[in-house]
Amino acid sequence: MKENDTLISYLNELNQSGKIRYDDYSRLFDMACELGNADAVLSTATEDIAALLWLSGNCEYCRYGRKEEFGGASRWTCAHGAGSDCRPAWRGPQNTGTPFLKAEPMPKQQPKQKSRVERMFGPKDSWGQEQKAAGQKPYRGFLLMRCRECGKLRGFHAKVPITEYRCECGGVTPVANLRPLHLRCKCGKHFMYRTNVVEDTLTYGCLACGAPVDLEYNHKSDSYETVR
Repeated sequence: MKENDTLISYLNELNQSGKIRYDDYSRLFDMACELGNADAVLSTATEDIAALLWLSGNCEYCRYGRKEEFGGASRWTCAHGAGSDCRPAWRGPQNTGTPFLKAEPMPKQQPKQKSRVERMFGPKDSWGQEQKAAGQKPYRGFLLMRCRECGKLRGFHAKVPITEYRCECGGVTPVANLRPLHLRCKCGKHFMYRTNVVEDTLTYGCLACGAPVDLEYNHKSDSYETVR
């Protein structure tokens, strides 16, 4: 959605100019991302409505439905016949208007794949339980985490509050006591992270152009600032 892209760009401008707090920026950014999925949500709703009509016995929504025309009128019948021979299968929203004249075998149901977030942080149902068990403040938004097992540094955007970071090596690092990190690139972009890094200095690439940016720890503000 073009309007949603404009909204995200405006939020980034407010963030770069310091006119909005990091927590507010992170929350609004998450909301903008959710609005960006509005098309998918509406599409899912359309599928649900069509599926309900098919379950109600409307053959025009069935994969094996066949449209017959006679005397200026039309009716829908089943390619398999009626009664016990009927094997209904929803046609889907994209093909509702085109009838199948030849019956096809019913597709095998594929196992549901885990999302990228679930592969990183575990099953979605366990997120709330992990946060309760940890007894610590969860974080979300832009995070820059160093794995305590392999030492690899990785930046990512956590759309849901998390209390643990799972590295590609399999190591689990608690997401706790994070410091603000202000990355200002020469390309003009400004990004705000939360990090568990404890070094005095570090270098990380700009999210926009990929150029390396040097940062150092500011003891007064307890945050990382870009080296000018």
